[in-house]
Amino acid sequence: MATHSNMSFKDVNSAVQTILAQKFGGEVRLDKSENIHPDTLYRFSVLSGPDGIPASVFVKRKQARRMCIEWACLQFLSEQTDENCPTPRFYGGGYIGKNNVPFVVMEDMGTGQNLRAILSTEDSQTAKTVLIECAKLLGKIDALSIGKSETFFKIRDSIVPIEEKSEDFYSVYSEKWAEICDAAGVVPPQESFLQLKPLAGFLEPSNRFHGLTHGDLYPVKVYQSTSKSRVYVFDYEFGHFQHVLVDGFQIRVHLDMWAEVARFPNDVMQEMENRYRSALGTTCPEIRDDQWFYQRLIEACVYETIRCIYRFFEPPKTVFSNALNDRPAGDYEALRTDPNYNHWGLPAVRRRVFYRLGMLAQLTEEHNYLQALGVTARKIQDRFSKIWPLEVQEMPLYPVFE
Repeated sequence: MATHSNMSFKDVNSAVQTILAQKFGGEVRLDKSENIHPDTLYRFSVLSGPDGIPASVFVKRKQARRMCIEWACLQFLSEQTDENCPTPRFYGGGYIGKNNVPFVVMEDMGTGQNLRAILSTEDSQTAKTVLIECAKLLGKIDALSIGKSETFFKIRDSIVPIEEKSEDFYSVYSEKWAEICDAAGVVPPQESFLQLKPLAGFLEPSNRFHGLTHGDLYPVKVYQSTSKSRVYVFDYEFGHFQHVLVDGFQIRVHLDMWAEVARFPNDVMQEMENRYRSALGTTCPEIRDDQWFYQRLIEACVYETIRCIYRFFEPPKTVFSNALNDRPAGDYEALRTDPNYNHWGLPAVRRRVFYRLGMLAQLTEEHNYLQALGVTARKIQDRFSKIWPLEVQEMPLYPVFE
């Protein structure tokens, strides 16, 4: 086992044994660990322990606040669910070493493969099955957590206190929208700013449809366990409470939070969305109403479109306009200008932005809601279409569906 400079295998082993002994009510002995992911994720085999203890567990540790957030998310979700937890079940957490590195002990997801690997195979039926199950699990997580922010924050603040900032969302996003339009050389109608008010309500923490969202969902973080015949959604390092349709919207953008910006066939995407709505409908019956659902989906699309642009092109006034013309893009020049870069290459970033702008325009037109924002998004997209190469204006299918 690779160890942190301030941690010995003995320290880690002892800490995990203590947590499992408390959880299952008896003395536990562990074997040496197997390194699953360099320096962060390990599998410990259980040599002996009380009845009911699993044969092995995962231990994840990382010297970052995100580890504490994942701890809080796993603990919260485990307390809200039965034995069929959609994430790895949480057994306990703690700190190791002189630097108090946080770690969690959780369910071993068993043997299998992540969704990213499946989408690169030729097994389209398995890919479809896992995608639909992923959507159902997202709906289940959102349904379990909706309206339970106080419970979650109590858990999280006991692990890593985080001050929730109060923001004037309307002012913040009006400024962002103006800056994006200015950087793209588009004059937005005044009505588009007025239509940002529903977005402010969508983001407001008092919104009763807020639940625990993943925050960083892409195919690597969906796992099909063949040994357990189930699917997991995992890695909640960016989990936080916001409107649950932010999770639902990820289906519309094909879980594209990764370098491979590709799509599923429309029938698969639609089936995923239906399963998500059905699962969420157990505690949020409003989602069964098409008008309510599509209006909230459009608000999520506005939020995600603006957020996406700011994530890769902040501040748009300089970086965004530079990227339009293939000029250097700040600290991320290599990531955004080298088409062969294996992570956030410029084509992937452009495709992600182009797709969201087009979706915002299409949804607002189809459902007659926030149309001024949609019209402006189309103008920005049209401007890009005259500058950016065709390869970034089309969303290819994932290889498994080609």
